[in-house]
Amino acid sequence: MKPKIRAVGFDFDGTLIVSEEQKAKQMAVVFKEKFKIQKGVETAYKKLSGKALSREEKVKALFKLFLKRKSTKKELNLVKGHFGKHYQQSLQTCPLLQCTNIVKELKKQVDFIFLLSLEDKKEVKKVADHCGLGKYFDEILGGPKPKVENLKHILKKHKLKPHQVLYIGDAHSDIVASKEVKVKTILLGKKHRYEKLKEDLEADFRFSNLCDVPFGVEKLNSR
Repeated sequence: MKPKIRAVGFDFDGTLIVSEEQKAKQMAVVFKEKFKIQKGVETAYKKLSGKALSREEKVKALFKLFLKRKSTKKELNLVKGHFGKHYQQSLQTCPLLQCTNIVKELKKQVDFIFLLSLEDKKEVKKVADHCGLGKYFDEILGGPKPKVENLKHILKKHKLKPHQVLYIGDAHSDIVASKEVKVKTILLGKKHRYEKLKEDLEADFRFSNLCDVPFGVEKLNSR
């Protein structure tokens, strides 16, 4: 008998909501208003989004790239507060992807549903609640902790074996984090910047988008 999936986790940005473009634009606004950097931040932030970096790590990288120095703790807090405000405001229209009702459907079939993001945990919760998704998640996790640490927390706190957890994401960082803790993973999307590496890592399942993921968890127990 195949091991049963008892918990399902979802990435947030790019998996349930469309916000990567907005985040890059808002980070550019922050650096323009606070540090007088006029150009390049939006493009640089988009490139950093393809890596397994928390928002704080991205900001530190932007400081080195544009200001040629390390950021201070005060500056990191300044960016966090300013960006967080813009991030929440920019998502007030709730740009949900199609088929997010899969969260509600899978919740009926497993013991535990969680939301996992690299963005600030408090902000993710506010946006998820505002968009009507927060109530479906038993736990919402986010930055500044990395995804691997949060996945380990899920396994330990809820006494789950890695093969009993399925994580759904759309990025290279989702696959890397899932494989490091040996949980099952679904990769969404047709095109990826790290396609060759993704093939080597081999996600357990691959679908073009969230609408293609089976609503019945028994179909995902096949591996």
